[in-house]
Amino acid sequence: MKAPWSLRYKQPPPTLQVLYQHTPVAELERYPQGYLFRYLPRFRELNLLPFPGLALGKGEIPSVELPVFFQERLPDMKRPEIEEKLRTLNIPATDTLRLLAELGSHAVTDPFELRLKAAA
Repeated sequence: MKAPWSLRYKQPPPTLQVLYQHTPVAELERYPQGYLFRYLPRFRELNLLPFPGLALGKGEIPSVELPVFFQERLPDMKRPEIEEKLRTLNIPATDTLRLLAELGSHAVTDPFELRLKAAA
């Protein structure tokens, strides 16, 4: 079931893939109204534990705010080295999916990697 606010795009919405051992297991899409998260079938096949606040059996999970699992991976935007990195990479502070892909793709606390999905 698609979120009631999802829109049709001429191209797919920006999508962040969550990878486990280089295999896509979940996706986060960004819409003007918020985010849409979904686990891919491979997540269940690998018997992985659900992310905090994102129940496994609910299908697509719409959210106005960035889900906590992803919020925790965003860097502190007030740190000077992060501000410099944003300037160097030319990333707007509002582009959360790109921020996550560039600056939050790896975390010491979990085995998941984040990457932007290439447009089809």
